Amino acid sequence: MSTNPPPGAERSHRARPRKDRRQALIDAAIELLAEGNSADISAAAISRRAGVAHGLLFYYFTDKQGLVAAALADVLANLAEFQEPEAGEQSVRARVEGFVRRHIEFLERHRVLYVRVIREGELGDSVVEDAVRKARAEGAQQVAALAELSEPLSALQSAAISGWTGFLDRTADAYFDTADLELDAVVELIVDTFEAVVAATHSPPETGNRDQ
Repeated sequence: MSTNPPPGAERSHRARPRKDRRQALIDAAIELLAEGNSADISAAAISRRAGVAHGLLFYYFTDKQGLVAAALADVLANLAEFQEPEAGEQSVRARVEGFVRRHIEFLERHRVLYVRVIREGELGDSVVEDAVRKARAEGAQQVAALAELSEPLSALQSAAISGWTGFLDRTADAYFDTADLELDAVVELIVDTFEAVVAATHSPPETGNRDQ
């Protein structure tokens, strides 16, 4: 009788550094989520894909929702890094345009995961909302710094830029869903809107006198 271990068993039980095992579970969850609605995303399937013992998922994350939250945080942390300005983007306008373009490109690159987890909220509204809220807050801080807005932002500026980050994602959705939209035009629209929002927060008392 063969004494060979079942496929994956040796890999599952081989000693790994704790950080590697935790990250392996996160990476496996991201991969399975990105494979589409037909992919098995049970705790057992994630553990198999990660090549670690099933119980480690619950050790590191308590439950699958905790793992999903960690996976989203991992992806969204990469988004913040991806949005950083490039060397040639010297003006404020160029930096904000680069931020917007890379934001949309990142969402497009992770399209299946974005639709499944964020737009459709398949894996739990509270988990998704918390992760997206944190990412948008960080994105708002990032774009405010790129625009060289003075810190601390006023309450009006914070509210306006927070609202603009929602507009950015909804307009990205429209771009993905509408074949006739060109990326350059979408980026220009979003940046024009950002500039208008920021300008409006500088002189709110004069908004009623624009025609004078």
